[in-house]
Amino acid sequence: MASPIKPLPVIERWDCHQCGACCRGTMVPLSADDLTHLKAQRWEERPEFQGTPPVVRDSWFGHNYHLAQRDDGSCVFLMTDGSCRIHREFGGDAKPFVCRMLPLQIVPRANFFYVTLRRACPSAATDKGRTVGEQLEAARALVRENYRTDAAPRPPAIKPGEFRGWSVARTLLQTFERLLTDERYPPIRRLVHALALARLVEAARTKSLTDEQLQELFAVLERGAPDETGDLFSNRPAPSRSGAVIFRQIAAEFVRLHPRFQTRPSWGERWQLMWAAWRFVRGGGKVPRMHPLYPEATFEQLEQPLGALGADIMNPLTRMFETTAVSGSYALANRGAWSIVESLRMLAILYPVGLWMLRWISADRTPQVADMPEIIAALDRGQGFAPLAGYKQRRRIQILAQLGDFERMVVWYGR
Repeated sequence: MASPIKPLPVIERWDCHQCGACCRGTMVPLSADDLTHLKAQRWEERPEFQGTPPVVRDSWFGHNYHLAQRDDGSCVFLMTDGSCRIHREFGGDAKPFVCRMLPLQIVPRANFFYVTLRRACPSAATDKGRTVGEQLEAARALVRENYRTDAAPRPPAIKPGEFRGWSVARTLLQTFERLLTDERYPPIRRLVHALALARLVEAARTKSLTDEQLQELFAVLERGAPDETGDLFSNRPAPSRSGAVIFRQIAAEFVRLHPRFQTRPSWGERWQLMWAAWRFVRGGGKVPRMHPLYPEATFEQLEQPLGALGADIMNPLTRMFETTAVSGSYALANRGAWSIVESLRMLAILYPVGLWMLRWISADRTPQVADMPEIIAALDRGQGFAPLAGYKQRRRIQILAQLGDFERMVVWYGR
C-alpha cells in the first residue's frame, strides 16, 4: 500500500519566476528515460548544437550522463529570458526529471512522505507564489513516477553507533523541531538550545535504556537545554583556533556553491584553488577572490560584528531553519550514513556560515535584502553537495563537536 504524500504543516510558497537560478551552476543528472526523451527531441540536428552536444558523460569511462553547460556554468538549454528551451518547444513534461522536480523535495518518514521546498530557488527562499498544497497533485504525480512509496525507509541512527526504531528516531526529530521552532526565543537561541540537546544526547549512556526510557530522557533533556547556554551570550567567546580553521574550510566550500560562481577545469584553476585553500587555513590578510560578486576583504573583517539586521534580511534564513526542522530533511535526505545528532550539527553550522558569507559579500557596503536569497541558495545546495555530505565533512563535524565549538560559532558569528 502506497504511503501518503503531503505538504508540511507550515505554509511554504513557490512558483517559477524564470530567474534561471536553478539552471546555473547545477549539474543535472539524467536517467535512462531522460536520455531517451532528449534523443527523441533531436537536438543534435540543430545547427547551434553542432560540435556542442546537449548531454555529456560524468567521466570518460562512466555510463552516467548530465546536461551540458556553457562556459559560464549555465545549462545549454537556458534562454536569455530565464526560460527553458526544452519547456518552450516541447512542454514541461519533456524536461528531465530533476528539472521537473526542482525545487520540490521529497522527505521520507516512517509511514508517509513530506513534500517540501529546496530553498536554493530564490522564489522558494522568499516564499513567493502558490502554496505547496495548491500544487500537491502535480507533486504527487512526480513522486510516484520516481519513488517507491510502498516501503518505509530505515531510520537514521540517533547518534553515532546507536540505531533504534522509527518511534525513537521520530521522537528525537520532533524534540529538535520543537526547539528550532520555539517562538519564545530568537532563532540564534533556538539553535544553541538544539546544539545543547545534541551534546547532552551524545554524552548520555543510552544503550542500556529501553525505547520508552530513552524517549523520556529526551523530554527531560529538552526541558534542561535552555539552561545549558551558560554565559555564552554575555561573553560571546570566539571559537578555538583549530575550530576556526575547520570553519573557514567549510565556509569556502559554500562560497563555491553561491550562484554565478564559475569554475573552469584547468591546471591554473586548480592551482588557484590550492593557493586559496592554504590562505583559508592561515586565516590572515586578504581573503582570496573566489567569486566575482564578492568584494575585496580581509579575514579580520569577516570576524567583526555585523550589528543589528532587519527582519527582512534575516527572514529567509529563519524560514529555512524552521521548514528544514519541520520536514526533518536535514537528517532524512542526502546523508544516509549520518546520525540525527551529526546531521543536526551540520544544519546548525549553516547559520554561522551564512552570516560569514553575508559579512564578505557586504564588506564594502551595508547588507541588503537581495543578498540573503543567494546565500540561502548556496546553503541549500550544500545540503546535497557530495563533498559536504561524505566522510571528510562528517569527520570535520565530529572534530568541531569534540572541540566544543558549535555553540560558540553560532553565537560568535551571530553578533
